Amino acid sequence: MKKKQFKSRYVLLMLLVFLFTSCKKDTSDNGPLAKNKNREWVTGKWKAKDLVISVDVKIAGQKIPAGTSMIALAPLIGQALGSPEIAAAITCTSDNVYTFNADGTYTIDGCTGLILPVAGNSGKWDLTIYDAVLELTSSDSKKDPHWMNSITSNTLNLSLTVEFPGLGAAPLGLILEKQP
Repeated sequence: MKKKQFKSRYVLLMLLVFLFTSCKKDTSDNGPLAKNKNREWVTGKWKAKDLVISVDVKIAGQKIPAGTSMIALAPLIGQALGSPEIAAAITCTSDNVYTFNADGTYTIDGCTGLILPVAGNSGKWDLTIYDAVLELTSSDSKKDPHWMNSITSNTLNLSLTVEFPGLGAAPLGLILEKQP
């Protein structure tokens, strides 16, 4: 009986050793190295393509559907609120250029006061939360995280919450296009 117990324990031990030593880390596109793909995609120069409303909203009694361009609506919003400054702040972002360097630094050439007031025009960037969040850290060390709604090798859609004076907070999508 003791001999049989010894053999079964020995077989079980050998099976466990075999299982633990035969397991390898997955380095395919779905494994730990997949993180580098998003980082590579983010790295580079991007130009603002559009700034869109992420949900249906009402502005001055008008229903505006999700996906509508804030750039196109800017003059109407400024007129409805009697604030041409808001319209100017929105349209000013349409020519922004975002550069995410491989060394983890970023610069934004253009207007950031309305859409990225915490991030400012320069600082450090990193990907967090399973590479789904682009975290910008301003030059004065304030963190400004943004969910990536989608990313491909040539398009990046970031989630923003923008505080509009007289309107309140609005969820927007900042759509960027990769530059050569």
